[in-house]
Formats: sequence, C-alpha cells, structure tokens
Amino acid sequence: MYQKYSIGTMAHLMGISAEALRYYESKNIVSPIRDPETGYRYFNTWDFHMLLRARHYQNYGFSLEEIGELFRSGELSQVREKMEDQEAVIEKEIIRQTNLLKRIRQSQSMLKDAMDSVGKFRIEERPGIYRMNTQKKYTLFKEKEQLDLISEWSEKEPFVFSCAVFYEKDIRDGNSDFDFGLGLCEEYAPFLNVKESELVQYYPPCLCVHTCVPSRSSKYLSLDNLADGLEFLRQNGLTLCGDVVTQVVCMTKPEEEYFNWHLVWFPIASPY
Repeated sequence: MYQKYSIGTMAHLMGISAEALRYYESKNIVSPIRDPETGYRYFNTWDFHMLLRARHYQNYGFSLEEIGELFRSGELSQVREKMEDQEAVIEKEIIRQTNLLKRIRQSQSMLKDAMDSVGKFRIEERPGIYRMNTQKKYTLFKEKEQLDLISEWSEKEPFVFSCAVFYEKDIRDGNSDFDFGLGLCEEYAPFLNVKESELVQYYPPCLCVHTCVPSRSSKYLSLDNLADGLEFLRQNGLTLCGDVVTQVVCMTKPEEEYFNWHLVWFPIASPY
C-alpha cells in the first residue's frame, strides 16, 4: 500500500500552490485517487516522482501539454526524439540570448558615443548596414509589400534601429528630402536572415566622418542638421562620396516633445 498525501502536503513538497497542483492534474500529469467516502483526492509517491519528472521537462522548455504526451509515450525512442527537438530549440535560444547580450552592450556603448560626439567629429569606418525605408520624410509608406516588410522587421527588435538616409545627390542639390526607416548592422544579418533585395539596401563598411546630431519633433529633420558635418568636411578638404546614413540611438519624450539622438556617418574618400 502506497503512502497517501493530501493535496496540501504534495503542494508543499513540490513548493507550489494547491491551485498549481490542480492545474497539473487538469493536464493529466498526475491522477490522484479520490477517497469514495470523503471525496478528498490523495497523491502517492509515484505522483511525487512524476511531478519531479514534469518539472525536469519544464526546465527544458516543454509545455505541460507536451509533457503529458511524453508521459503517455511507451517508447524511449519517442521520448529521446522529443528531447532532440527541444535541444535544437534551446540551442537557438542560446544563440539569440548571446546576440541579445552583445546588442545591449553595444547600445550602452552607442549611448556613451552619442554623449561624447555631439558637436565633435572623428574619422572612422562605419559598420555595414542593411536598411529599409518605412517613410518618405514623415509620410509612412502604404503599399502592402512595404507594410509587410515593416511588420517583419519590427519583430526583429532589439536588433533593428530607426535610421535616416540623406542621398548624396540630394545633398549636392541642396534638397532636404530624406528617407526614414529601419536599419540593421550586418553582423546580425545572418542570424536574422536579412539579405539585400529590392526593398532592402546594403551599405557596406566605408570610411566616414562620424558625429552625433540631436533632433526634435518641433524642428523637422533637414539638411540643417547636417550643416556642421558638411562644414567640417569642407574645412578639412574632405569630399563627400556617398549617402549619409544615421542611426537613432535614443528617443525620449520628457514632456510634449520628442527628442532623438542620431549617430551620423558622412562617407569620404580616403585622405591617405
């Protein structure tokens, strides 16, 4: 005769609430015996170890429904196959978490860069960037293909970022038009399966003059925001040779106005 445990005792042994234990029961993880005289449900030592095994599987990421299927399986090969599938899921999540850790460290570094770079300029190589347009200046695109791509990229957060591009031809013509959209550093492109296409443009690494430019909603983004950078190029005999790409590293709204901080790269020909 197996030792019987009340629902309160079993819940205490497992470190869970009685309600949680009832939920396990509803998913057929355990099947307590009901006393016909009192109506109370009782658990035995088999139930205790099955609950431990359920927790074992839960820590691998299996749902209770999946655990119920594992318990109903009579073949070890089937259980092992399910474990192999879950191993692939865990491995994929480890890759994501590793990239997430790298990304948050980069974000902190970029915030410091923004703080130190407002009104200052340096020459550096811009990282390769994939980007897609979401809007022309402040008008959001409405074509289905573009809207679908925007939705797809939005799910890639926090690896994507808001960004603007001022085209070299427009800058030379004194035209303040720009496209706004989403960008992605190329180091994350394989992980997120992003490639160049009709709607996704790739900007390869190149030598640039780098700075940080604040902007705000009360004053539209325009060539005025690039004026200091373009003047730096002129004063130092440097020639713009490509589109100016920005990366928004922070957005705030302390009161009724939006504020952005853009890291900005002005492509230049090598001065050496």
